[in-house]
Amino acid sequence: MLLINTNIIMKTLFKLIVVSFFISFSSCEQDEVITEDSLNREVKDEKIECETAFAYGKEDEAMCFLDDDDLNSNRWGWTIGPISAYHNDSYPIYQAAGGCNLNNGELIGTLYVVYESDYVLVDFVANEGYGFFETHLYVGNEKYPRKRNGQFTVAPGQYPYSDSFPDGTSIDNYKIDDVEGDIYIIAHSVVCPFKKDEKN
Repeated sequence: MLLINTNIIMKTLFKLIVVSFFISFSSCEQDEVITEDSLNREVKDEKIECETAFAYGKEDEAMCFLDDDDLNSNRWGWTIGPISAYHNDSYPIYQAAGGCNLNNGELIGTLYVVYESDYVLVDFVANEGYGFFETHLYVGNEKYPRKRNGQFTVAPGQYPYSDSFPDGTSIDNYKIDDVEGDIYIIAHSVVCPFKKDEKN
């Protein structure tokens, strides 16, 4: 009788071990699937094509970096100015306009600039289907910002104002206080395909 009870106990333990193994195996398999899906999403995100973009001034107030003898740069883009106080205007934003050639680029948004007596309002507004993931802004009395050694630079990382949006945005706003005299503006952005979230 004791022998039968031992056999029953042994069989029950064996079944528990087998069931535990399958549960554990199934759980590991699910973890692998989740990890694969996550990696696939990351790879898809990396395939999003983003471009650099600059605001372009009217022909009489836009200076291409490449055409300025005061600047030693191989970077395309424009400085806009000089702009005097009580100014209210808009400027097209172009992406991928290599060589400052608008025919190479694509219009992706508009830059709105309001210069009152002592402050400047700057609004980056993207067209449908595009979003700003970074914006960099220079506002100053010289055509370009300067590096610590005093030389002009147009590297966006050297501009005094910037924002970053990991999920993208269709609008970005700046207010620059304590401004006086004629000014220049450089507006750079990193632009990617973007769908505006309609949720409130």
